[in-house]
Amino acid sequence: MSYDDSGNSTIGCMCLPLESLDRGLQVLKTEAVKRPIRGDKLFVQVVNGLAREIVGAGSERIIFPAEPELCRMLGVSRTVLREAVKVLEAKGLVEVGHGQGVKSRDRANWNHLDPDVLNWQCEFGANEVFLRNMSEVREILEPAAAALTAERGDDATIVRVKARYMRMEEHVHDAEAYIQADMALHNEIIAACGNDILKRIVQSIGTALRTGRDVSIQVPGGWARDLPLHCALVEAISRRDPEAARAATIVITRSAATDIQTVLETRSGPASQPVP
Repeated sequence: MSYDDSGNSTIGCMCLPLESLDRGLQVLKTEAVKRPIRGDKLFVQVVNGLAREIVGAGSERIIFPAEPELCRMLGVSRTVLREAVKVLEAKGLVEVGHGQGVKSRDRANWNHLDPDVLNWQCEFGANEVFLRNMSEVREILEPAAAALTAERGDDATIVRVKARYMRMEEHVHDAEAYIQADMALHNEIIAACGNDILKRIVQSIGTALRTGRDVSIQVPGGWARDLPLHCALVEAISRRDPEAARAATIVITRSAATDIQTVLETRSGPASQPVP
């Protein structure tokens, strides 16, 4: 563990008072003493607690306290802590150096396709960079899936796709129901694309895709503009026109990315890293 002259723990090129980290992790200890907790549940709490600190730190890297001190802060045994660290190490969030303790790794080294890593980012670190990355992933994957579905989908597929779109129309004034209907439409299109690998990739990032929609839906008037774009997509699939389906989906994903950027700028002023 590294400290500055004031006894602060080192995080990247910045210093964070040890008591700040202590307050964040103290929640785990508090929960642990409220009532008896099974060892496996406490283990999960430790994994989630450490992940929360890492993801919440953004681009800064954390050097955690030495093992005895961290065990004291969490109120757990060395065995529980070591098992939790192994899980985070396997997911690319931390590295353990001999005699150097546990350090968080740069975000580029995280296993971003791991469901837990994605969920942690959605819950604790859905920042501009994360949302931009997910917008780019959508624009890469979803147009291709739509084109394949238009090419390969049978009559039953078209019926299901139209039914999903009609649900969007029904819930245009209910944000939660509208998002669910929107997700259901795109999931139906992906499910019908005939490419099991592509389907699995999209399924693995489903929570992250939902996070982007939760942000984009906050733009006033976005729903009214959104529906005709999806109508054009459904019509292209119904005509079995792959290129039109691809083009319609690109318009949808770029419109969503623009809405996300609008929300981010409203929150904090013009962003330095615009979402494409």
